[in-house]
Amino acid sequence: ILRSCDGVVSGSMALHLLLPANDIYCSLWHPSNLDIYVPFRLRSLIACLLDAQGYRLQLPVSDDVAEYAGTSIHSVLAFSKGCYKIDVIVSVNAASITPVFQFHTTAVMNFVTADRIFCAYPALTLRARSHVN
Repeated sequence: ILRSCDGVVSGSMALHLLLPANDIYCSLWHPSNLDIYVPFRLRSLIACLLDAQGYRLQLPVSDDVAEYAGTSIHSVLAFSKGCYKIDVIVSVNAASITPVFQFHTTAVMNFVTADRIFCAYPALTLRARSHVN
């Protein structure tokens, strides 16, 4: 799905993947959902792909432009399948990663592609430290 939609996983799930499994910070929490970031032009495709996997779009869809004013987020689509939740964050442009670098803290400025993981601030993040953005 990530490759088909030029998407990335970011947020707490990407951070959880970066931290060592035996790290005290990693064992204290577990992500409750999956955040997938996609470019604007592929928002319909990811919705179809998730629907094919049994995920259902939760209404209302958050596309209030004023809510995301000044950000690179166009809208957020919430999907669920039983207890599993996926938030699809739609970028305003062709780069799915643009919103990642507007996060409130450097700790979550990481993302996972279909075959790579990226950490913007490894010296901080891997020592469980961060700066406010």
